[in-house]
Amino acid sequence: EASTPEVRYKREILKLSWRLVLTVQEQAQESSRTQSHVSGETGGGESKASGFTVPGQSVIRPFHEDFMDQFFKYCPDLKNKFPSNYTLVSKMIQSFVSSAIEAKNLGKLGVKFAKGHTKYTLTDDHFQGFASALVDTIQSRLGKFGTIELIKIWRATTEGIIKIMQKGIIKVYLIQYQ
Repeated sequence: EASTPEVRYKREILKLSWRLVLTVQEQAQESSRTQSHVSGETGGGESKASGFTVPGQSVIRPFHEDFMDQFFKYCPDLKNKFPSNYTLVSKMIQSFVSSAIEAKNLGKLGVKFAKGHTKYTLTDDHFQGFASALVDTIQSRLGKFGTIELIKIWRATTEGIIKIMQKGIIKVYLIQYQ
């Protein structure tokens, strides 16, 4: 992709806003660990009440809880295909999005995703649900910093991300059935 000033600007704004989303994630995780430790929980299960509060806002839950709630609103048929603990899924999504923003090895990224997901017979609706849930989650976590223009950039980026994922699926299918 050409490195025009507009492209560099969008990439930087994505990086900054993604760091903000991940900072909120880290604070929610730390608060969740502290609450579990204080209340004597062993950490085996996940609490819907986990998270932390920001003055003037409601409880902010860990990224994976918010994302999965949003994702299953769009794709309820996939709920039974996910593990009960979404923490690993969250880390994979965060890594995938971070790599996509950095534009590092996008083809390899898509194929890596596809190798682990071809067994699920994903549809275009599933990919669109992923993109919508990701933007919804990012928007809610950015709060007042999630301007209309920034959310438009995120929507365009998630469309690019799902195209990478779909190309990876097609490539893996072609390799498997040759």
